[in-house]
Amino acid sequence: MNLKLAKKDLNDEISTITLNEIEKRLESNGDITLYLDKENSIKDLQKMCAHFEKNSKSLHFNELRFGLDKDCFLYELHIINL
Repeated sequence: MNLKLAKKDLNDEISTITLNEIEKRLESNGDITLYLDKENSIKDLQKMCAHFEKNSKSLHFNELRFGLDKDCFLYELHIINL
């Protein structure tokens, strides 16, 4: 499963991250915080959350709004390895 990361600048290209890359970062650091693009499918995000919850990880998933427009949001994902 590929997830699109949020852009840091308007001119940046959209980068992706896989579930395996997230797990590798989690093993090496113990926790990880990701900001995901709004164009990710909510079903993919729910599958990813279920995967980490099944593996006994502490997971915090939020929708962050940064403007008044309904399309001005991104997703924040914080996973902690217990």
